Parts: sequence; structure tokens; C-alpha cells
Amino acid sequence: MKAKMIVLLFASTLLLAFSCPAYASPLYDIYEDVTETDLKGSLILSPESSLAFINGHDVSGVQPIVREGRTLVPLRFVSEGLGAKVAFHPKDQSITIQYAGKSILLQAGKKTISIDGRVHEMDAAAIRYNQSTYIPLRQIGEALDKKVVYLKKTTFQPYSLIVIRDADAAAIENSSLMLVCQLLYQGKAMVYSDRFTSFIKENGQLFISTNFYSFHPFVYHDYVPVKNEVRLGDIWFNTDIGHFYLNYAFGTTQEFILYRVDGETITRVAVEKAPIKAVKTYRDDVYFLTSYERGLLNAHETTNLKAATFHDGKWAADFLGEPGYYYGFDTLGKAYEWPITDDGISTFGYQRSGNLSSEERKKTFGFYQLDLKGHRHERMTR
Repeated sequence: MKAKMIVLLFASTLLLAFSCPAYASPLYDIYEDVTETDLKGSLILSPESSLAFINGHDVSGVQPIVREGRTLVPLRFVSEGLGAKVAFHPKDQSITIQYAGKSILLQAGKKTISIDGRVHEMDAAAIRYNQSTYIPLRQIGEALDKKVVYLKKTTFQPYSLIVIRDADAAAIENSSLMLVCQLLYQGKAMVYSDRFTSFIKENGQLFISTNFYSFHPFVYHDYVPVKNEVRLGDIWFNTDIGHFYLNYAFGTTQEFILYRVDGETITRVAVEKAPIKAVKTYRDDVYFLTSYERGLLNAHETTNLKAATFHDGKWAADFLGEPGYYYGFDTLGKAYEWPITDDGISTFGYQRSGNLSSEERKKTFGFYQLDLKGHRHERMTR
């Protein structure tokens, strides 16, 4: 009998471990396009789960409930999660809340709520359920001066999401971040995500998705150009410091996104409006060349040759050479080599931007030596 109990206890422990996935990183580490500040003062809940996110950190929460078509949220959990002080008075089933200088009073079984002495009518009465007090979702937002967003579940999104945030903290409502939350609620092991792409890990392998729904294996493969094929994304670059992956956001912004892939660590190097055509590394920096096939806004303020440096967990990119110049290609689209040494980058270039006549533009044709940092070049003699 004792051995049977031990087996049952062990099996229950395993079931609990596999049914409650743990997330090693807060949302702002998983999702590139929000910061810790963006998520401060926010809470994410779901009526379909006890998982919650407070200030971007996952916690085991108290699950909201639905009664007669109204969504009710756990008052203490939400209030304390947002920094309020809560006191429950068993004698009369009342609750007092102190938050940001405000005094809030309500009572289980009643539809009224007092905020700084002013009495308001709620959509439904506060109730006691499983030793917690629940009140209508809209009222908790009004009482705590928060914006409340309710995203109902759909065929493709199995979890409803409740977002409670500061009025001026709209970044948390980024649609891609909400899709990442959906994946986390489903127990997916998120590796990295941003507004363009999402990466998960399953059975020891990485998978990638550009729509946050369907995933396919994410593995390196050599890019072999095919005649008459125009391939803008899903291209790998093999460099001296590892692999880089180019994604093309054809379904949304039509931008080009360059990632560094270091095992299971993925970081975003740059986002470009122009197609990224080549990637090189020198020492610890990344250099990449774009082509202005479709034109480029504010071309007079930048160039098509960029350098990216990794610092404090982020890549920062800046253009090289003289603003308005176009490097590595001539007017017919012919590509030139662009070797990198300690002395800089040497390649063909010319002034493309500006109201120059054809003759004036031709006078700028030549080979230039660009500094590895900064916006300076020097014409070479050959």
C-alpha cells in the first residue's frame, strides 16, 4: 500500500510538472519590441487559465470567471498585482483598497462601489467564489484608473486575453505580443520573438513562424541562387562569427530583418526597407550591404552600407560612408567586391542622391575607402 501511494504521488508530481510549463524569461526578454518600462503597471489574465503576467513576469494567478455573460476578475489578485493594498473584513464581507491615494470600498453581494466616498453602480454584484472576491472587469479598470482590453478567443486563438494597463501604455497591446502570449498560454517554449517572427523549441529543435500560427523547422541551409528566381527572404549567411538569417516580412511591412543565430540564441541585428544582399563580419561587428531596387526614403541622409555593433544585449546599426552615396553596385546593378581590413572597406561607389546631372553623377564614379565607423570615405586612386 505504501509503495502504491509513493507511485501515485510520483505520477501526480510528473503530471503537475508537465501541465504547468515554466517560463525562464519575462515577456520583455522573449519579445524584442517591448521593454520592461512598457509592461510596468500591467496585468494579463485569461478566463481559460490560471496563468497570469504581472509587469511582464509570469505568475500562478487566480483565474477570472464568467457569470451570466459577464467576466468577473479576482479583486485581490488584480489589485495587489498592480500595487494596491487590500483588506478583507469577514464580518460584513467588505473589502477596502488603497491605491495611488484613492480609497475604494465594496461589499460582496452588492452592486455598488465607493471610490473616494462617491458611490457608483456596477454592472453586476461583487461575489465570493472559492474564497476570493470577484467584481466585473470594467469596474476594476475604472476604480484603479486603468485601461482594460478584452480580446475574446477565436478558432485560431484558444485563450481569451484580458489586458489591464496604464492609459498611456499601449505598447503592450501590440498584436504580435498578444499572439506570443497565446503561444505561452498553450505551453510553447518560446525562444525569441518580435513583431515579424516567432521562434519556439520543441523536442530539442528550433521552429520558426512568420504568422505566429504555423511553425516549421528552423535549420541552416546553404542558399544556392536559381536562375530567374527572385528570393528576398529565408536566406542564410555563413560568416566568420557564425550564421545570420534574413527574413522578409512580405505579409506586413515588407521590411528585411537580419538575425544572428548562435545555437539557440537569436538576436535581431537590423531592420531595413531595402533588400539586404550581402552580410560580412569583421572582428565582432557585422557589416551588410543593401540594394535600392525599389528606391529608399531619405536616401540623401544615409547609405546602403551599414555596420552593426552588439552592446548591452542589443545590436545597433549605423550607415557608413558619405550620406547620399551608393556603394557596391554601379548604375546597371553590377555588384562589386567590398573587402574589409583594419584600414576600412574598399568598394565601388557613386553619389546617387541629389539633383545631379548625368555628367555630374559620373564624376563621382570610383572606388572609395570607407572608415569602419563613422560617415567618412576617401576616394582611391587606381
